[in-house]
Amino acid sequence: MTVPNQDAADPHSFAGAVIPASAPRPALPGDRTVQVLAYYYPQWHTDPTNDLMFEPGWTEWGLLRKATPRYPGHYQPKVPAWGYADEADPGAATRIVDTALTHGLTGFVVDWYWYDNHPFLNRALDDGLLHAERVDELRFALMWANHEWLDIYPARDPTSPALLPAPNTRYHARNAFRHVIDRYLHHPSYWRLDGAPYFSLYDVPSFVRGMGGVDAAADMLAEFRAMAGAAGIPRLHLNGVTTFNIDDTPAMAARLGFDTVTHYTWWHHPDAGFDTFPTADYRRVLDRARAVWDEFSTSLNGRYLPNVTMGWDPSPRTVDWPMDKECGYPFTSILTGNTPEAFGTAVRDAVRHARTHAQHPAVLVNAWNEWTEGSYLEPDDQHGLAYLEAIRSAIEGAAS
Repeated sequence: MTVPNQDAADPHSFAGAVIPASAPRPALPGDRTVQVLAYYYPQWHTDPTNDLMFEPGWTEWGLLRKATPRYPGHYQPKVPAWGYADEADPGAATRIVDTALTHGLTGFVVDWYWYDNHPFLNRALDDGLLHAERVDELRFALMWANHEWLDIYPARDPTSPALLPAPNTRYHARNAFRHVIDRYLHHPSYWRLDGAPYFSLYDVPSFVRGMGGVDAAADMLAEFRAMAGAAGIPRLHLNGVTTFNIDDTPAMAARLGFDTVTHYTWWHHPDAGFDTFPTADYRRVLDRARAVWDEFSTSLNGRYLPNVTMGWDPSPRTVDWPMDKECGYPFTSILTGNTPEAFGTAVRDAVRHARTHAQHPAVLVNAWNEWTEGSYLEPDDQHGLAYLEAIRSAIEGAAS
């Protein structure tokens, strides 16, 4: 997953339609079972577009293999305990699905890409996960990662050029939405909240600019709902991902008609705590995350899904640099102290928060396999299955 350029923020994009923080919170439904899903980053298989941009057979595993320590004690390269597997292989996908379900995950929110009017990195889902054993037990949904595809493999400076432009025109959106409806939303394993298929939009400011403004963006999302209705899907659950690029998240959610809002990573939290170099302390960032959950749940009247981030280390996506100050993604500080125990505490607290604050009790975890951002649940050679065991224990512990 790449991250929008912070300089692209438009503080006037979502003016108006402000929801006051003092608005009464609606009554919560009776069933407070919390679902926990992990974001899934599908860059660990070959793709024809990557073959053209880089070389035949290229995957991001090569970048992970070449990672180097940037300071004493820095754990790089990170080594997957399962090897550098092809996630589009149904056998590898079966291991992924079985391990996720065994450790308490409901399923995955898959980073989904659409460039040049066709899917990109889709084989992890289409050829892998959807052909895995136990797929009938898994729940999956899509987050449209509608950002520019940047030249960060590796990044040479903070102004990385775009390899693929953001697919945010009305033409591309209509085709993308039609593909999603036809290919995925009727699938029996597709994740539904209150009976409605969940679909998330990652780069909201870019979508608004591409549509021609906030009113046109709202109309396009309403058209998406109408398209789904005509295909026999009476309701959609539309989710918006918020970042430091969005000045007024409640106004954005209200104007665009999002049912819920979430974050993708703690690095997107306002005043997140990544201001020390070369490292930032996990427990300090977790303290800020707890406050963010409270702030956003209040301002959004229970329509916020808390996010838990396992780690943050995008250094494999950079050339060597001094790591002395924030230079923009991926030239950032690195989270340390993110032990399985600390991560488990974060999951437990997020589950408890969702149970008591969220209209739709769900927690999203970053991430199943963001290896080159240092946030992954898949086993490595240092911790094995410890992070997945921490999730299972945290879910069980949150119930007590």
